[in-house]
Amino acid sequence: MDLKNSALKMFSNEEPVDSYNGPYVVRPGHLDMLVRTPHSYEDAVAYADKLMEGCAVMVSFEEVDRETRLRIFDYMCGVSYIVDASISKVSESILLYAPSHVDVDKHAPKKTSWLGR
Repeated sequence: MDLKNSALKMFSNEEPVDSYNGPYVVRPGHLDMLVRTPHSYEDAVAYADKLMEGCAVMVSFEEVDRETRLRIFDYMCGVSYIVDASISKVSESILLYAPSHVDVDKHAPKKTSWLGR
């Protein structure tokens, strides 16, 4: 199950969508992931703290104006550079900031059953 479908399943009762073409976390294991929608520039400080702690942070920029979006983006890019995190575009308004110990593959994995069937 890909990242978007996992998030949809967690926050919705709707069936997952199979047409997702965004980044995928491909190395299994324990990973804390925050999915956040900032409402002001100050929200970015908490996101940066979590990124520095090793959590992946998915940020939706839909609720902020263009100027605030750019300020948050610049701040998170600086923090990402410092902690050697990667930045991946999930959609036009969503970015994934992943710590260096997380591999992100931007191509859909081959569909296989997790049960081995």
